[in-house]
Amino acid sequence: MTYTYAESPLLSGRKGAALAAVVLLHLVLGFALYSGLGAQIKKALDPAPLNLIPIERPPEPVRPLPQAPVLKELKLYVAPPEVPSPLPPAEPELTVEVAPPELPQMIQPSVPQPSVRVPARLDPKHPLRIGEAYYPDASRRANEMGRCVVQVTVAVDGRITSAAIQSSTGFSRLDAACVNAVRGQRMLPAFEDGKPIESSVAIPIVWNLTEK
Repeated sequence: MTYTYAESPLLSGRKGAALAAVVLLHLVLGFALYSGLGAQIKKALDPAPLNLIPIERPPEPVRPLPQAPVLKELKLYVAPPEVPSPLPPAEPELTVEVAPPELPQMIQPSVPQPSVRVPARLDPKHPLRIGEAYYPDASRRANEMGRCVVQVTVAVDGRITSAAIQSSTGFSRLDAACVNAVRGQRMLPAFEDGKPIESSVAIPIVWNLTEK
């Protein structure tokens, strides 16, 4: 009896199962690696947020100061000394005598002397017409009495030029007798510094019936 040996197919039996398991394991590992690596690649490729930092302007470079020009050596110029010109001969001095100024004479101010004035007054040679002989008869019968003051103006020559009642007796007849007593009469004029002047004077006159 003859036995013929024939090899079984690759995917059949246990070999096929093992091969399928190996392929499936590779697929799972490949998917896992692909998934994790892809996430990392995506994370690496995603743009990160930009943080803007202001850039300070760089300081200007310090320029060196210009160097002062080097002065050349100065040479001092010394002027030659001046030769004084000869002085002219001195003229003789003249002596002038000045007389002292004359002092003005001191004028004593004149002190005004107070003026001396003498008022007008009665003249004994020309008495006034007053008294019982000149009493008005009507006033005597009516028993009128009183005192009056007559203002008179006395000229330089002593004449009474005007007369007026300054204070009344209260009775018209007695007032009229007062004016008539001085009218046309004469008095001694007033004097000022020894010279007669015109003046006014008040003369009181009393009419009284009880006088005896």
